[in-house]
Amino acid sequence: MVRQMLRPSGNMKEGLAARQGLEQFESLTLREEEPKPTEPETTEKLEQLEKVLRCETLAGSESLRTLLQYLVLKTIGDQAIHLKEYIIATEVFGRSGDFDARTDSVVRVQAKRLRTKLEEYYQTEGKSDKVLIDVPKGHYNVAFSYLPTNHAVDLVRGNETEISEAPAGSSPKIDIERIWKMALILAVIMLAIAVVVLTFSNRDLRKQSQESVLVDGEIDSGAVWKPFLSTGAPTMLVLSNPAVYRFSNAADPDVLLKRSVELTPEEAGWLAEGLKDRFVMRQNRIPRLILAPADYTGVGEAIGLQRIADLLRSAGRSIALKQSRTVSAEDLKSHNVISLGSVWANDWSGKLPIKEDFTYSVNATIVNDNPKPGEEREYRPGFNERTGELIEDYGLITVKPGVTDETTLMILAGIKSEGTQAAAEYVTKKEYLNILNQRLQQLAGPAGLPKYYQVLLKVDVDNGIPTTASILAIHRLDVTRN
Repeated sequence: MVRQMLRPSGNMKEGLAARQGLEQFESLTLREEEPKPTEPETTEKLEQLEKVLRCETLAGSESLRTLLQYLVLKTIGDQAIHLKEYIIATEVFGRSGDFDARTDSVVRVQAKRLRTKLEEYYQTEGKSDKVLIDVPKGHYNVAFSYLPTNHAVDLVRGNETEISEAPAGSSPKIDIERIWKMALILAVIMLAIAVVVLTFSNRDLRKQSQESVLVDGEIDSGAVWKPFLSTGAPTMLVLSNPAVYRFSNAADPDVLLKRSVELTPEEAGWLAEGLKDRFVMRQNRIPRLILAPADYTGVGEAIGLQRIADLLRSAGRSIALKQSRTVSAEDLKSHNVISLGSVWANDWSGKLPIKEDFTYSVNATIVNDNPKPGEEREYRPGFNERTGELIEDYGLITVKPGVTDETTLMILAGIKSEGTQAAAEYVTKKEYLNILNQRLQQLAGPAGLPKYYQVLLKVDVDNGIPTTASILAIHRLDVTRN
């Protein structure tokens, strides 16, 4: 009787088997999951974003790339933010202040398209990626997670096989399935708790690390802006003066008209067709072309100048402004200089005796004289074959010493004006600066962050406006004066 009471019953055996199954699964799960963080680091998120933005799946989808970049950077910048449809519509898709989501479904439609494209990407090009970018249905905040590796999948499958092939003497098959389900639920609960604890414990730290431009009303003196804020040298902004042709008018003196370029009848016809509604075509004669080497600057340069000036003034810094053609050697000796426009517009910028990896060619391309693995030798702008409109440009952010090592020169320039604007935005927008500072930290060596460097940007352009920009390469510059 006593022996019978001490002998394990069928239910006790099932309980022991369940406990053993849980312990086996829990041991395996913890052993595989513990070393790996529950959420990708900020750097991993940004690198994955750049990778997806350059993928073939989103090629030609300017609006989707812009939307994805906006959602990712906003989510990274403030984990607690709840992105609203109205904000996305006005800031991403250019809708006016009277936008009504009840009658305009642009955000919902584009978000659905983005989810479909992301799913397609991870099933094709991104099937071996480590980080998943997802926009869950019901809201617009981006979710990041690690994708399971084949090794992890094989371990789980191996464990599955081991359990399913275990001798079926002590418990029926249905109990094993119940054990598996219970263990899986337990593992999910434990993982969810860990994620919540980690998220709340690190949220303040992550939020603080995302503040890039303004901290307590002043510019954060990170790697990008430290040279211009840590010294007493004043900053001079230099606006390019590209040589362009303008249309003649009745006020032009004869000496200019004599040097002007006469249009052929065919060219005059193109002009009349393309500018038929413009004021210039109201003249009672066909306009001629007059060289204007000092009168104009690019739209991208002007917008970039405004962004740089606003940023420096917000830090209480005084600035000086000069046209490129009037910059002197003394200016370069006594000022930190921020120049907008390439050597095509700022001829003096290519004469400073510092060897650079990326240079502008006479063929209107950017040449890579020191290509790293995966980089190209030459980058050229892209155009719409039917209309001739610019759809892809490249920009350079170059930081190098000035005439002397006591001053710093920053050159923001694109092959076209749109690339210059994108380069200026990259060093003034909080979300872009965060990416750039993170990438510069990856180049840190024993002496710290690189002081001089070049950043190559790929810029997508739509209707003359740079829409998205991503980093293709960053090279540290070793100062060797020729």
